[in-house]
Amino acid sequence: MAFRDQFVTCENCEETFVYRVEEQRLQSEMGFDVEPPARCPDCREDAEAEPGLKPGVVKWYRDDKHFGFITQRNGSDIFFHRSGVEGDPAKFEDEKTPVWYEVTQTDRGPQAVNVHLRE
Repeated sequence: MAFRDQFVTCENCEETFVYRVEEQRLQSEMGFDVEPPARCPDCREDAEAEPGLKPGVVKWYRDDKHFGFITQRNGSDIFFHRSGVEGDPAKFEDEKTPVWYEVTQTDRGPQAVNVHLRE
């Protein structure tokens, strides 16, 4: 698939921003549909704080350490602990396993909870 930078207008603040090749490639590698976001990076950051399930992929998980990281759709990583996993955490040992998760704030920052496989 050929990627190219695209100019997009944010539906929230109506500012024009660039949907970059790097973001498109990352979304493709993570198994997401490659489509321009409806919001600019600043407005997306605000929306990420909203409650609800979010898609991501497991960056890595160590069962012996009981924790791992999920790569979020925007490309940043979020920590998750075994206690926040619904079901068998061993299913997440494969990199790039698609998951759903919710974000909660802890004293150490944001953490993924209610982590489960994305079907």
